[in-house]
Amino acid sequence: MWTVFVGENRLCKTTLLRTIAAAASGVDRGTQLVSDVIASWPDLRTPVPLSIEAKFGFGKIRHKDRHYPGEASGAPPPPTVLLESNLGLEPEKRVFSGGSKYVTGASPYSFRAPPPDGSRIYQPYFPDPLAVARSTALPHWFVAGYGPSRLLPGAGKAARQSEPTLDRLRPLFGENLIGTGFIELLGEDLARAFAKVLQAIFVSGGLLPHVTALELRGRGGIRSAKDLAEAQRFEMDVLDAHGKPIRVPATWLSQGYQAVIAWLADLVGQILLEAGEPIESTDMEGTVLVDEIDLHLHPTWQVRLIPALKQVFPRLQFIATTHSPMVLPALAAEEIILLSQDAEGSVIATPSRQSPALLTGSELYGTFFEIRKLYPEALGDKLHKYGYLASDPTRTAEEDELMLALKAELLAAGLTFDWEPVPREAGE
Repeated sequence: MWTVFVGENRLCKTTLLRTIAAAASGVDRGTQLVSDVIASWPDLRTPVPLSIEAKFGFGKIRHKDRHYPGEASGAPPPPTVLLESNLGLEPEKRVFSGGSKYVTGASPYSFRAPPPDGSRIYQPYFPDPLAVARSTALPHWFVAGYGPSRLLPGAGKAARQSEPTLDRLRPLFGENLIGTGFIELLGEDLARAFAKVLQAIFVSGGLLPHVTALELRGRGGIRSAKDLAEAQRFEMDVLDAHGKPIRVPATWLSQGYQAVIAWLADLVGQILLEAGEPIESTDMEGTVLVDEIDLHLHPTWQVRLIPALKQVFPRLQFIATTHSPMVLPALAAEEIILLSQDAEGSVIATPSRQSPALLTGSELYGTFFEIRKLYPEALGDKLHKYGYLASDPTRTAEEDELMLALKAELLAAGLTFDWEPVPREAGE
C-alpha cells in the first residue's frame, strides 16, 4: 500500500506523481488537469511520441457499491480485474489520445485492444470506463494528490468545489486545498463524520503531537473572518493561567502542523464528499499522491508520520516522494524506489535492496542519499588531514608546515580547537 520515490532533484519525482494523476483521470480530464505542465513532459532529446501506461486495481470493500461503466457482460467485473489506462501525446501536441479498458492480467477483459500496427499512440476504446467514471463523478473511484504547497486557507476564504474529480488532484499542481473547510460543504451528517474521523486520526492516531482535542464548526452563526477562524480550533496540551487547555485557531499553528492538518483534512473531506456517506478511516479506499511527504516536519515527527498513516488508513494506497531519510524506517525495502540517472540522461528506477528498518541515521543517509560525510567535503578533508598530522609525532618538517597551513585555513573558516598538536620527535 506504500511506494516512496527517493532521488535527487531533477529526477522527475514530481512528474511521476503527476503522470499517475493524469492516467487516473483519463484522456479528457487528464488533458485538462495537466494543461499547464504538459509541455514539459516530452523527451527533448528525441521528438518521439510520449506514452503513459498504468494499471489500477479496485478496493474490495466498496466493490458491491461501485459502478463499473462499460461492463461487457452486464455484471460488474470481479475485484481482481484491473483498469488499464493508456495516454499518448504526439510531438508538438498538447492534447492526449488514448483510453481505458478492463484487463485480467495481460488479456483484455473487454473492448478493443491497442492498434495492431504497434504504434505507441493509442486510439480510444469504446466505451471508455474511466472517461465515464470521471465525467459522471462516480463514487469509489477515488484518487487525490497533494503538492508541497499545502497550508490551510486563511480566514474569510470560502470553501468551494467546482469539479470534485479534478479538484482533489489540483493541489498536486500547486492549487489551494480546502482542508478543514470541508466542515462547511458536507452537510450536517457528513460534517459530524468528518469531525469524528479527524479527531480519530489527529488525536487518537497521534498524527498531531500536543493536540488533545479539536473543534470544528460550520458557518452557522459566523458573521466575520474572526468568527470563521475561531470555528476551526485545536486544543493544545498547554494550559492558560486558569489551568485550562488553550484552544488555537488552526491557521495560527506552525507550518508543520498546518501542512499535516491541511492535506489530511482535505483527504478525509474529499473521500466523504465522493462517497456521500460516513466512512471510518480504516475503511477508506483509494490512491493518494503526496509530493514531499516530510514537508515542514521536525525529524522526530517525520519518524512517526508513516507508522501513524499506516495505522489510521490501512486501505489507502500512498505514493509519495521524499528528501528525508527519517521517513524511511517505517517502510519495507520493496516500498522504496530509488531514482538515478544513466550516462544518456535517462532516469532509472530501482527498487531498494536494503530494508531501512534497522539502519542508523548515518547509515540511512549513506544508503539512500549517498551522503557519507556530514562536513562540507573540502573542509572535512582538511580537518581530517590536520587531525592526522597533528597526532603524528613522527611527521616531517614539510608535513609540520602543511599542518600549520591547514590549521590557519580551518581557523579562518571559523573552526576552533581545544587541543594542540603533539610535539614532533627530535631529529626529524
